[in-house]
Amino acid sequence: ATRGTGGGFCCWWPQPPAQNICASCVSKDFNFQQASCNAADSGTWCGGDDPAPNPSPNPSPSPAPSPTPSPAPLPERCPDRGNNNYKSSCKLQLAGRIVTESTVVLKNEGEVLPLSKHSSVALIGSQACASDPLAIAGGSGWNGMACQDVHKVNLKDGISKLGVGEVSCPDQSDHGNSKAGNADVIVAVVVPAKASEGSDRSTLQLSSEDTQLIRKYSQAGHKVIVAMNAPGPMITSTWDANVAAIAISWLPGQQDGRGIALALYGEDYEASGRLPFTFPKCSTEQCTQADELASVHLGDKIASGQYLKFEEKALIGYRWYHAQGLQVSYPFGFGLFAYGSATVAYTSVAATFKGDDVEITATLSHSGPRAGRDVPQLYLKFPASIPGDAASKPEWVLKGFTKVLVEPGKPATAGFSLSVRDVSYWDDGPGQSKWVCAQGTFKACVGANARDAILDEAACTTFAPL
Repeated sequence: ATRGTGGGFCCWWPQPPAQNICASCVSKDFNFQQASCNAADSGTWCGGDDPAPNPSPNPSPSPAPSPTPSPAPLPERCPDRGNNNYKSSCKLQLAGRIVTESTVVLKNEGEVLPLSKHSSVALIGSQACASDPLAIAGGSGWNGMACQDVHKVNLKDGISKLGVGEVSCPDQSDHGNSKAGNADVIVAVVVPAKASEGSDRSTLQLSSEDTQLIRKYSQAGHKVIVAMNAPGPMITSTWDANVAAIAISWLPGQQDGRGIALALYGEDYEASGRLPFTFPKCSTEQCTQADELASVHLGDKIASGQYLKFEEKALIGYRWYHAQGLQVSYPFGFGLFAYGSATVAYTSVAATFKGDDVEITATLSHSGPRAGRDVPQLYLKFPASIPGDAASKPEWVLKGFTKVLVEPGKPATAGFSLSVRDVSYWDDGPGQSKWVCAQGTFKACVGANARDAILDEAACTTFAPL
């Protein structure tokens, strides 16, 4: 950003009651004048000749910043700032929390996550220290005011603001890092090709450059964490075997690097997201385009245009992978609990009737070292009596999910409510076109994801609507 008159800047976050706001500023604007900043009612003017964000990929070294004070507790509802909502301190803090809590930890070998602030970090990848990181999609995913007028935080800045002193940026032509060999951990920051409205991605894989970069360090025995901003389903099986950890976030906008840093360090909030789709596994390690198309839902129908006819009917996403019996890398709903420090047990699953509704409850427990937020999911198997083509009827359907804090040795309860509509099917027979409450016995299972929930009979129950 270019400097405004006087060499100062307007800091959008943090805001009072935080201390040392100008020294620890995460989101700043050099184009704002002092009067405009003060008039915005959500900015703090910082005078002097504060440096602009470092360039990428070869930023100049700078002294380690002081740790950012813990944010003030978020109110139940952020105050309305009208046209300035997108840069209010409360909304920016909330955005960072959303990024963190929606981040999905797919892998965490050796409990490398959460990272220690005392560990040295070598960043690799073109996005790690980018002055304008790719954190938004195209089309309706782009918002000019929110994501262009407010500086997007890269991961280097996000980590540095946590008080981590030894963080180095890429300094090689392939976006590698000459300091990686001596670092305690390497974090690869990667983003697939930009997704946009009006066009489809040509592949579910990372670029060959990013894949080679990850392999370069992970196959050499380095402790590599991959932090990926994903616009949708991804194929990771071509590079994930030797990495220590994988954290997936979702093109989170302004607070991109701050939220991801909080997730990697378990700072303030916890990475407790779950996959909203399936990550397929390529049929070969090389994974050519033909291999990829043969491994993913509707891949064999793209060239012919048959995918436009919706012949899969209700077998969409995870339902199709289950029906085909295909092994996937990470199933729908997957995400490690408490950074993989424990596995939650789902027991005492029961169904009770409350009027026309069916209430499903389950007990959640674990004996791990730390508390965590689990996302139990309810999958329902309809009676075989439902009419229709057996080849296009899903065996299991997600009917609910919730987020529950589960402490070590302290069982928690998760509850789901099924309405008459939830246990009904759409009858598209001649002269019908209506919802019909299914008759027969339903099977309900509660678990961690679409694959594992239906495997444990102890986590299932049956019921028949009255």
